[in-house]
Amino acid sequence: MSGATLTRAEAEDFLYREARLMDEHRYREWLALWDSEALYWAPCNADDIDPKRHVSIFYDDRTRLEQRVDRLESGSVLAQDPVPSMRRIVSNVELGAADGEAFSVASNFMLAIARGAGQQIWAGRSLHTLRRRDGALKIAVKKVLLNNNDQEMRLLQFLI
Repeated sequence: MSGATLTRAEAEDFLYREARLMDEHRYREWLALWDSEALYWAPCNADDIDPKRHVSIFYDDRTRLEQRVDRLESGSVLAQDPVPSMRRIVSNVELGAADGEAFSVASNFMLAIARGAGQQIWAGRSLHTLRRRDGALKIAVKKVLLNNNDQEMRLLQFLI
């Protein structure tokens, strides 16, 4: 695939792989999908807040992503004991603007998490900026717009 283009099929394959790695708790492989200058962000109360001036659900750079993965793998996250069963559905994939080697991709998702006798459903929209690095796609930015980002919510002890 040429470095100057991104097909819908290539974008979908990448998003489906990312979802599968998160669902299967394959955190190191998921982390390898990220660019060295990464940003992983979920705003709260509004979709377009300034994360440097307002509270976010999370606002992680590459170092913080590595710390998040270390913590998830440590066994110290009580919400991960027992490890929940997770399954995502990714849909409505739309290609946006391309800027050189960077590509905007938007998609909707639903995430079901089953743990013990309970199940939670999360829904939202993901806005990815994907970048080619040595021929491979990497996530430069992932912004997660949760449907309920303006409501009280449980602690997110998993990858969304």
